[in-house]
Amino acid sequence: MEVPGLDEKLVTGRSADFLDYFFQFVHFTTREKQHYMSAYSSAAQLHAAFEMYRAFPAVAGFNASETGGISIQLFLGAGEHSPFAKMVPLFAEGLRINVCRRMNTGLIPGAVHYVVEDQPAEVAELIERYAATQPE
Repeated sequence: MEVPGLDEKLVTGRSADFLDYFFQFVHFTTREKQHYMSAYSSAAQLHAAFEMYRAFPAVAGFNASETGGISIQLFLGAGEHSPFAKMVPLFAEGLRINVCRRMNTGLIPGAVHYVVEDQPAEVAELIERYAATQPE
């Protein structure tokens, strides 16, 4: 059951407490933490962030309705220490069924949840590697 606006009501004014939970999954500096706390300090900013998660059912429905698929090579990965690491094969299976026919999966060594923050060079290398495999 979803109660519209409840997430924002519960977190607004407490965004530091809320974000502290997520900060445990990355090695943010104090300055970076302050940046994110500021970025998610208002109800409108939190609403925009929560909307991404609220869209998951619509995205799943869209993916299930696709029959043509995506022809580009994709990489689906997670940090090796991410709470989602064990779920990468399950996510990939669901995407391969309807959408992504050319997909590789993997774990980013030394990363937790925020892979770009944790391992920027590794992520850049993955982008370059998979972008180079695309037909021109």
